[in-house]
Amino acid sequence: MAKESKEVSNEKSKEERMKALKDKAKKVSKVDASTFAKQLATRQLLERDYKEDKLYVTFNSSPETKRTVLSRKPNQEEFIKLLTLTIEASRYSGKMDEKSLTRMKEIFSDLNVMAGDLSVDKTLTPEFWGKYVSYETLQNFIAELINASQGSGITESDMKSFR
Repeated sequence: MAKESKEVSNEKSKEERMKALKDKAKKVSKVDASTFAKQLATRQLLERDYKEDKLYVTFNSSPETKRTVLSRKPNQEEFIKLLTLTIEASRYSGKMDEKSLTRMKEIFSDLNVMAGDLSVDKTLTPEFWGKYVSYETLQNFIAELINASQGSGITESDMKSFR
């Protein structure tokens, strides 16, 4: 008899749960079409703005030569990775122990991939950044990319005019 009451209560609870689910589905706030369209349009506009937002990164390719590369702005994930790599590199630089040197190798092995991904010019591939420019040039590009993406608002020419 105890089994029968449990089975009845289980059946009842299934029915109650189904009814509660249907009621909940009815109560869910319905977004009208215009609100949904505005939200979708806002997202699409933000994505388009991100894709179209470019940076002119000017850096030294040699002590006396400056070059400018058109780059896209790094997204948050890429920017955090760049900052993390920079912080870690500064932590390990100057240390000559095996662990530090191994970690420096790991840190710097990703820079050419990031530079290639962020360069708008598709001929500036990770292979290009890894094989056809000096390490110093690559490092200068990454450093200036970080500076440019932070958007200080003051250009180098403005800085020179203050001096």
